[in-house]
Amino acid sequence: MVEKLKLNFLLSLFITGSLFGCNGALAAVAPPQAKPPVVSQYATQTVPISPVQPQKVEFENCNKNFKIDSQKLFYLTLSAINANRFTIDEIQSNSGYALFSVGLNGQRQFLASVVAINSQNSLLKITPCNNSYFFPIGIVQNMFRYIELNINTPIEKLPIL
Repeated sequence: MVEKLKLNFLLSLFITGSLFGCNGALAAVAPPQAKPPVVSQYATQTVPISPVQPQKVEFENCNKNFKIDSQKLFYLTLSAINANRFTIDEIQSNSGYALFSVGLNGQRQFLASVVAINSQNSLLKITPCNNSYFFPIGIVQNMFRYIELNINTPIEKLPIL
């Protein structure tokens, strides 16, 4: 009983000191202010590359080699377009290309071309149709990433309903 009274007294003292402040040990101390980082006069400023902000994209970043045959790469490319919620405008399976639109109302069109290098290697090129390489790099990176993640997934023929 005495312990409970002591605990209640200390708790009420702590709450009173916290609410009204005091000069004793129970007063809250303000956290120390963070010092700004020291910047050298010789430091160069680098801007991080954002996958969603339009930027100048090099043609080399729009091509990628894959160690799979061209037919499987073509199917994976179509599923990557669909998975990224882009609109497929045209498919030409004999030539190995797909035309797709990105953005509301098809603001930008891209051409995804699959080229067979040999029986086990293929190249995927994703290029803008208007030849303006100022677009969000994430469009191309997300397509390549989807294909890399699903490269070992077997291609299955689905039954027609």
